Amino acid sequence: MKSFTAEFKDQIVKEVQEVGNISLVCRKHNLRTSTVHTWFHKIKNKDKISTSKVNRELLKKLKDQEHEILVLKALLKKTYPLWNNEKPLS
Repeated sequence: MKSFTAEFKDQIVKEVQEVGNISLVCRKHNLRTSTVHTWFHKIKNKDKISTSKVNRELLKKLKDQEHEILVLKALLKKTYPLWNNEKPLS
């Protein structure tokens, strides 16, 4: 599998936007249209992809914090009986 630099990919995508024909640009550079379509969509949706990645990371962090809160509450209930509105142990 052949790998291409980010600069080359950007150059091809820019050329496709200028020419307006992916097939023509692909023939010129001897590339597969599916490859260029992938590059085009990744660059076009770059913001959406990065936003969804950040959202996934934030959701994971939120779940971790919610779990930590549950653990701490359970610890408080065991340590301080008044936390449960119970009578203190004496």
